[in-house]
Amino acid sequence: MRLPFLNYLLAFFSIAFTGLLQSCQSDARNATRIPPVVKKSHAQWQNDALLSLTELINRGIDSDVNYFKRARIYFDREQYTEALDDINESIYEQDNVSDYFLLRGKINRELGKIDNALEDAQRAEALQQSSPELYVLLADILQAKNRFGESVSYLNQALKMAPYDGSAYYVKGMLQARQGDSLASLASLDYAINVNPRLLRAYQQNILILRKLKNIDKALVVNDKAIKRFPADPTLYFEQGEIFMALARPDTALISFQKAVSLSPDYEDALWQVANTSIQLRHYNKALPALNKLLKKKPQSKEINNLIGLCYEKSFDYERAREYYTTALALSPGDQDARYGLYRIRLRESEGSYDSYYPQENAGSGYKLLDTARVKINVLQPRGTTNIRVDSTRKAKIE
Repeated sequence: MRLPFLNYLLAFFSIAFTGLLQSCQSDARNATRIPPVVKKSHAQWQNDALLSLTELINRGIDSDVNYFKRARIYFDREQYTEALDDINESIYEQDNVSDYFLLRGKINRELGKIDNALEDAQRAEALQQSSPELYVLLADILQAKNRFGESVSYLNQALKMAPYDGSAYYVKGMLQARQGDSLASLASLDYAINVNPRLLRAYQQNILILRKLKNIDKALVVNDKAIKRFPADPTLYFEQGEIFMALARPDTALISFQKAVSLSPDYEDALWQVANTSIQLRHYNKALPALNKLLKKKPQSKEINNLIGLCYEKSFDYERAREYYTTALALSPGDQDARYGLYRIRLRESEGSYDSYYPQENAGSGYKLLDTARVKINVLQPRGTTNIRVDSTRKAKIE
C-alpha cells in the first residue's frame, strides 16, 4: 500500500514542477513577471529630470527648490545662460539661502562677470556657507582681481578641506604663474585638467604658459585636447592658429582662423588673422570677405581700406582698388600706402603707352643704341688739394 502511494506522490510533484517551470519560462519570455532593467545614460537621466522639474515648476510646487535643481543641471551641462535664469528665479522666491548665491556666483564666474560673482560669493559666506566650493570660488575670483593675499588665504582653507579638488589646483596654478614659477604652475594646471576636464580656463592658461616657454609642440597637444573637450569654443581654434603660425605653418593656421570665424562671425581678432594670413599666402579672394566684415565694423579705418585696395589691385581689378585707395587717402590725406597704391595702378595702366626700355623685347620700336663715337666724354678730373697751415697758436687756417 505504501509503495503505490509514494509513486502517486512522486508523479504529482513531477507534474507540478514541470508546470511551474513552463509558467516561469512563459513569464520570462513575455517579460511580465520581472520587468527588464533599462540602462540610461547620464544625459538621458538629466533629460528626464529636466522634464519632471519643469512639470513641477509649472504646477507651482516648491518653485524655488525646483528652479535651483534645474539650474544645477543646466550648470552641469554648461548651459550657463539658462542656469542663470533659473537661479535668479530661486533667489527671487527665497533670498536667504546660501546655496542659491553660491551657485549663482559660480555661474557668473563662468560667464566672466567677476564683480557679480564676488558679490554672490560674499553673500553666500555671510549666510554661513562654509563649503570648500565657496572658498575655491572666492580664491579664484580674488586672484582674477589681483588680490593675491586674500586669494591665498581662501585657497589654503579650501585645500585643507578638499586637498584633491581640481578647481583649487587651478587657482594654485594661477597664483604660481603670478609668482613666476612656470614649471610648478604647469604641474598644478595639468592636475586640475585631469581631475576636472570642464575647466576651460585651465587649458587656456596652460597653453599660454607653454607658448611663453617656447614649448610649442606641447602647447599644440594641450590645445588639441581642449578642442576635443570644447569643440564649439572659437578661442581655442584661434589659439591653434597662433600656434601654427609660430610653427611657420600659415596654410594650416588659416584653416584654424577660418574655423574660429565660422563659430563666431564677429570674432574681430580671428577676422584680422584670416585677412593677414590670406594676404601673406596671396589668397586675396579669401582675405576680402574678412576685410569687408571688418570694414562694416570700422568704416573709417584707412588700414582696412588700404588692404581691400591691395587685394583688388593684386586681383587686377584696378577700378575697385582705386576706389578704396581713394577712400583711404580721403580719410588720411598723407597716407603713403594709399598714395603708392594709386601710383602703382597708374604705372600699370600706362605700361602699354610707352615703348619698352629693352630693345630685344620689341624689335620694331624706335629705340636706337647710343653711338659712343660721336659723343664727347670728359674725363673726370681729381679735385684740388687744400693746404692747411698750422700757426704758432695751434689754430688751423685754410687757404
